[in-house]
Amino acid sequence: MSEDKSVLQAEQQELPEQFEVAMKELQAIVQSMENQVLSLDDALKAYERGMLLSRVCQQKLEDAQLQVHVLQDNLLRPLAQDDEREGEDE
Repeated sequence: MSEDKSVLQAEQQELPEQFEVAMKELQAIVQSMENQVLSLDDALKAYERGMLLSRVCQQKLEDAQLQVHVLQDNLLRPLAQDDEREGEDE
């Protein structure tokens, strides 16, 4: 059983850092599972790897979304022109 855990940990360490790389590998896994007849063991390994890659992609997307929110909060502010126009009409 400890051997299974070490294999899983090794797979997690080998996960790609970049979203695009993880997504490309995930797409290849999905395509191979759809187009090929895999043994049960190979299908389970492919599924497990796909789930790990899916988590990488999801985390990268969540990180990017958070970064966008931070940027919006710092960069997007109400325009002061609206207040100035109201003063000109009076």
